[in-house]
Amino acid sequence: MVVGGVRHLYVVFGSEIRVVVRTKHLCTFDGDEELMLPWAHAAFGYLLYSIGSRIRAHRPPAGVPVLALVFGTQFPDLIDKPAAWTFDVLASGRSFTHSIFTFALVVGILWIAFDDVRSRSLVTAFGVGYASHLLGDAVGPLSHGHVGRIGFLLWPILPGPQGNHTSFLQFFLTRQWSPMLAFGIVLTVFTLAIWVKDGMPGIADVFFTTSSEKDGTGYGSR
Repeated sequence: MVVGGVRHLYVVFGSEIRVVVRTKHLCTFDGDEELMLPWAHAAFGYLLYSIGSRIRAHRPPAGVPVLALVFGTQFPDLIDKPAAWTFDVLASGRSFTHSIFTFALVVGILWIAFDDVRSRSLVTAFGVGYASHLLGDAVGPLSHGHVGRIGFLLWPILPGPQGNHTSFLQFFLTRQWSPMLAFGIVLTVFTLAIWVKDGMPGIADVFFTTSSEKDGTGYGSR
């Protein structure tokens, strides 16, 4: 709805109608148009992991580590955004777990805590996914020359971006079409095709691998 050149976005909550956003362009906050969405983060992480697997092991990814990878690609947002938007514990949805210092601490602790080969394969996959998320959040700002918008990587030395988000719902409702959004869609479709060609690793290993093909830990033997 447009009133006097100002757009309003209304969302119905039960019997109430609340104004969620009131901006001139119904736009995003703190450079959101430059950020990857969850599915693009997962695609970017899998693409990097798949390339690494082919270089290191000369085969596509396989087994439960792919699930750890995907979890890693979402981990920073699963912590920071609820903490900032829902519980008001953090000042920014890109701060604590989006920091390279937290990344090093979390992955380092996991690496020390799990010292067997198979557990460390999970830690490695998780770490690749986690790192790909941080890199993915930096790609957009850097491609626009907005170096100042990647300060979250050095939190708490530098602050995370400030915004007005209150929930995941509000975040998605206020998204606008942007080159980064288009790139994320293309990347997701491309990576999805590669994942299917690879045999749907992760999902296939958990749900479609027979017991005789597993080693007792849920890892596929292919």
